[in-house]
Amino acid sequence: MNNDNINKEYGKILQNFRQKNHFTQEKVSELTGLDPKYISQIERGELKGSIKTLLNFCNAYKITPNDVLLNFLNYTPNTNNYDSKINSLSLRDKEMIDSLLEFLSKNEKYSKYQKNA
Repeated sequence: MNNDNINKEYGKILQNFRQKNHFTQEKVSELTGLDPKYISQIERGELKGSIKTLLNFCNAYKITPNDVLLNFLNYTPNTNNYDSKINSLSLRDKEMIDSLLEFLSKNEKYSKYQKNA
């Protein structure tokens, strides 16, 4: 992925978090101290901002940098031995994992970090 595509994807992810919070760019400006034009440029992928800028967005949207940046990592978890690991657990532990998976699948914030952002 080239830098232009990374910047556009990054901006789209931030825009989706803004929209999920029902914030206007002006509201985000109030929360972050960033100029609305600057926010717009980031969301369009023209600029990416600094780490401090990312943290300002994260604080405004009540998310972590991981929520924004995980889509850019080339990481695929090794799921080959999940079955054997889960089968070795107690019923209580299996129920806990089931509850966690249910929560994660229903909670938009944690749902693949807004993969379709």
